[in-house]
Amino acid sequence: MADDQDHAARPPDAHDRGDGGGEQREPPAPRTVPFTQQVGRIALVVVAVLFVAFTSINVQPVDFHWIFGGTEVVRQGGEYVRGGVPLIVLLLGSFAVGALLGAGLVWWRHRRRTRVADPAGAGRRRPPERRGA
Repeated sequence: MADDQDHAARPPDAHDRGDGGGEQREPPAPRTVPFTQQVGRIALVVVAVLFVAFTSINVQPVDFHWIFGGTEVVRQGGEYVRGGVPLIVLLLGSFAVGALLGAGLVWWRHRRRTRVADPAGAGRRRPPERRGA
C-alpha cells in the first residue's frame, strides 16, 4: 500500500512517459536569417526602388536600331509626331531578358552541380516497383 502512495506522489520521469527514456529534448531554436542574406535582401529592395523610379521618369520615345531595321522618332517643329520606342519599354524589356537569362543560368548551374555530386542518380526518384508480376 505504501508503494502505491510513493508512486502517486513521485513526479513522472522519462520511463513513466513512455517516450523511450533518455533526456528531454528542447524545442528547436528559432531560425535566424544570416546577416549577409539580410543585407542582400535590403540591397535588392533598394535596387528595385531605384529601377522603378528610373524607368518611370524615362517615358519619352527614342530612336532604336534593331538588327534588321530600326525605329526613328519623327519631330516637326520640336514636337513629337510619331515613331520611336518609349524608353520605358526598352528598359523593362532589357531588365526582363536579363532576369530570365540570369535565372536560367543559376538553374542550369544548380542542375549541373547536383548531377556532378550524384553521378549515379542515387538521389533521383526511382519508379515504383511492380508487385505481383
